[in-house]
Amino acid sequence: MSNVPKKFDIKDTKRILLGWPSKIAYDGNLDEVVSFYSKASGQTQERTSFFKGKKLTSIFIYAMCLGKHAGLFNDYEKKDGKIDRRATIDVEYFASQPEYVWMMIATAFDHAKNVEDMNNDELLKLFDNPSKIVEICEKYANFGIHQLIKMNDDASIGDPYKGYDEKISDLLDES
Repeated sequence: MSNVPKKFDIKDTKRILLGWPSKIAYDGNLDEVVSFYSKASGQTQERTSFFKGKKLTSIFIYAMCLGKHAGLFNDYEKKDGKIDRRATIDVEYFASQPEYVWMMIATAFDHAKNVEDMNNDELLKLFDNPSKIVEICEKYANFGIHQLIKMNDDASIGDPYKGYDEKISDLLDES
């Protein structure tokens, strides 16, 4: 037996993602959220952005983690009685970042066990319902994206990462 930890092969992650919805979504009824996620002019394109050159998966995961850390989640906002579930984040991009997939699974399982009070048999069935895993993660991201936008708005010309630095310092102080 080797003491070297086994790394996950991208093929393993792709197998997990086979049954997942092809797209992950964010709330399209909130203009500031749509703007932040925009592929053409959002944070992945802005020159001084923390997310410059990254994929939308990074924004989604960061938002999901902030929501999970706060222990808060939001359903999709209704505008004129309708939700706008903007499903534009390709699941295929998660395959190259297995840690993101495992973060989503861990978030969903923790939520299912501690918020929905599922028993062990129900938790195992969660693997057979990847749409539920995605739904839970989207709700945490729907809350966390507002914190992420605030962190981004705290930036200044001299320090474009100020809001992010402050949040990381606060998290380190908590531990």
